[in-house]
Amino acid sequence: MELRKHRAHHPAAPGDGGGDAARPRWQAVPYRKRHTTPAGVLLDLRAESSAASLDLLLAAASSTLQEMVASPFDCAMTLPRRRGTQQAVGSNASALGLAWEEQEYGDGPVSRALAGRVAIIANGYLPHPDWPDYWRVLENAGYRSLLSVPVPLGSGRFAALTLLSARDNVFTAAVTAAATAFGKRAGNSYAVAEEFRAARSSAAQLTSALESRPIIDAACGVIMAQNKCSYEAAFEILAKASSHRNIKVRLVAEGILQNVSGTHKRS
Repeated sequence: MELRKHRAHHPAAPGDGGGDAARPRWQAVPYRKRHTTPAGVLLDLRAESSAASLDLLLAAASSTLQEMVASPFDCAMTLPRRRGTQQAVGSNASALGLAWEEQEYGDGPVSRALAGRVAIIANGYLPHPDWPDYWRVLENAGYRSLLSVPVPLGSGRFAALTLLSARDNVFTAAVTAAATAFGKRAGNSYAVAEEFRAARSSAAQLTSALESRPIIDAACGVIMAQNKCSYEAAFEILAKASSHRNIKVRLVAEGILQNVSGTHKRS
């Protein structure tokens, strides 16, 4: 086992976090009563994209956990692989880089959180038995301790919320419990945000379909008159033209109506 020099613990100073030239995005502050979201209440993570929701989640993690963490810390959020790709966001470049580094490292603490289990590296001077060389990954990114907790997404899938500090022994049992509880709430909130985006997308598609219907019906009427066929047969002709030309049915219908209009003008 390789032992590293034990750095003496000293109180956190502003800007003494980790990564990005030791300037963390979020710093610990003296305790005072704050207007935070009550435990169990869903976070508002509604946004235009999944990445934007993850950014909101990181900000919420900082707001919720900063009073319990005795030092400045950085955050990263990693989603499980989907179709061979993995998505991650970080509070700064160092935190994000470490999240991506995990993919090359293999079975590390972030991977453990993605499997649904809490992982912690308490300090940089006593190697973790499961990852005896991982302190090098932390040190290269400017950190000495790490806490990664699972974020349940449903159907047995988990994301990973990772807290990182340039100090030793920052992530205590109380911080671990609070981060784990936050992870559960964050997972429910993220799932709601995803459902919100899906519902809004479906509503937009329905609106587009309703707007397209009169144009498609009119084009089908032209086809029915020209081919003396039923509406179903006319729509099938439209659909085949759409598939063959790889464009939307509405655009095919608009083209038919424009041709008819041009013919009438020339007459």
